[in-house]
Amino acid sequence: MTLNAGNSVGDLARPGKRWTDMDELRGKRIFIVEDDVVNMAVFAVTLRQTGATIIQDAWNANTINILVQNLPIDVILLDLMLRFKTSGYDIFDKIQADPKLKEIPIIAVSASDPEIEIPKAKDKGFAGFIGKPIEVYKFPIQIAACMKGEKVWYAQT
Repeated sequence: MTLNAGNSVGDLARPGKRWTDMDELRGKRIFIVEDDVVNMAVFAVTLRQTGATIIQDAWNANTINILVQNLPIDVILLDLMLRFKTSGYDIFDKIQADPKLKEIPIIAVSASDPEIEIPKAKDKGFAGFIGKPIEVYKFPIQIAACMKGEKVWYAQT
């Protein structure tokens, strides 16, 4: 299923259910690759409220080793524009090349132009794309949907 602006995802968004009450992310291990400390804090706080465990890589200098040291990981949230002249696509390729990591779903979370980045992310094999700024009340639902195998290609319009 594709989640676009204004759509909801199945039972995760049923009436009366608050995103902070959802169980789908409870106990899940989410690895975040994000170089902006404000974005990292917003993502981490939002997802921790659902019971997820957050592992952070803010420096983007040793991502693959940090991932391997923290296995198992249930999903990776990957910014596309990073420091040290590294792109999220570079990190994605390294993850895909590692047999221990290549099955982990990866979701692009980016402020880049979605009209350009969503087709690229689809072609590369990302599990989804969520545009920044995120919508806090939708973000955990979007992550849970991707983890269930649903495709989420979302940017605010």
